[in-house]
Formats: sequence, structure tokens, C-alpha cells
Amino acid sequence: MNSPKTTLNVQVDVRNPGQFFACCGLLEVAHRLWPKAEGWFEEDNFIVKVQGFVGDFPESLFRAPLECEAIAESDCVQDLKIAPVVLGPPISMRLDWWLREDGTPNLFKTWAANASSCQMFMKWRGPFKNVLLQSASELGSLLTTSQWTQGSYGFDSDVGWDALKVGFSLNQHKGLKDLPTRPAIELFGALGLQRFFPAFDTKKQLVEYASWNVPLRAPVARLAVLGMAPVVIEHRLQTKFVYRGSFKGLAAANLI
Repeated sequence: MNSPKTTLNVQVDVRNPGQFFACCGLLEVAHRLWPKAEGWFEEDNFIVKVQGFVGDFPESLFRAPLECEAIAESDCVQDLKIAPVVLGPPISMRLDWWLREDGTPNLFKTWAANASSCQMFMKWRGPFKNVLLQSASELGSLLTTSQWTQGSYGFDSDVGWDALKVGFSLNQHKGLKDLPTRPAIELFGALGLQRFFPAFDTKKQLVEYASWNVPLRAPVARLAVLGMAPVVIEHRLQTKFVYRGSFKGLAAANLI
């Protein structure tokens, strides 16, 4: 009888904010399913290790955001399009990282006005299922497998609107709306930002975060991301918001 799989290893470029926060999201979901789960960065990889009864890990980890109920919490904001999103079991968490304390949107609210926060989360489920089929034999490429999809959260610094990013300028082709997005980044990045929201300078529009190189549980890893656990920090990084025509997102980060 084969021993159950207890680790997940995915390739990551920590200079890409989307890939970094997607790794945080993988750890967040693992933490909620297996409270003793740990995660860490090792060279160009992110590793999640779970303990206890792991079942069909990592498939159960991927199913969690696909199967949980998602409901807009409309009673705390005037505009339903920016309402917090409440996720049911097995994740059981509330997403509102795009809102300030007064309920108004911050710079991380990047999606178009005709889309709601709940729609933005739900839209990645179908594309992510397709990615799982493509990556079934090689889960290490999960964060680099693309689907042509309309819209993006703007975390993924490789999704651009200029010739260097996609081979031609989308600003010159206004009728083209689909982008080569990475659904795993979009879906798990949205989950990761809730606990692992980075240091953020609103006036300068700068974002700072740090990777760590020892196994940590999610609550402690959050401190590392904020730079508050210097002993375990591998890299400190800084990125900024960039504007591509009418679109907004995060640029590739620099080591600091």
C-alpha cells in the first residue's frame, strides 16, 4: 500500500506578486483543512506539507475553493459590487482585502466597475478546473499554466497590455478582451491576500512583502510576509501599482 502524499511542490517566482500571494493562498487553504500544515519557499519552489489524516491531498486542497459556497455580504457596504465575499465550508473565511476600514475600496480593488467582487472570485472556478486537467501529471507548473480569460485581478505581473508581455499591445486592439491569465494565481491569490495582506504605502502606491525559507504555519508566516520575523526571511521585495491604459495591476517586484 502506497503512503499518502503529504507535500505539494510548485514552481514559483517570488518577484511575481501574483505567484507569491497564490502560494500564500495554498498555505491558507491547507491551514484551514489541516491546522498543522506548514509552507515555505525553497529556491524557485514553494512547498506545502500537511500532517494528520491527509485523505486525497493535494486534490482536496484544490477542491476546497471550487466547492465552497460564495455569498456577497451586502449589509455592510452601499455598493454590492465591492461587498465582502463570505466563503462557506470547508474554507469558511471572509474576503474583504480590497476594502478600507470605512468600507470604501483601496488600490487593490482593480477589477472593472461592471463586475462584482463575488463574480470576480467565482469566475476563476471553471478555468481553474481546466488548469487542473492540464497540470494533472505535473502539479509543479500549476502557477504557470494559462487560460484565455476575460479580466484579471492584476496580481500577476506577467499579464500585461504591452508588446513585451503578450507579443502585441492590447491597447492597440481594443476589441480583444481575453488575456492569457493563470487561474491558479487569480483564485489562490485572492485567498492568500486576506491573511497575508502586505505592507502598503497608499501615497507612493508601493507594496512590500517578504518570502521565508523555513516551514511555518499560516499565522506565523503572515508575520514573515510583513517583515516581522527577520530570522526566517529569505527575500524582501517591493512592487508598485502600474497603469496599463484603463487597467491597473502590480508590476514585477524588485529585491530590496
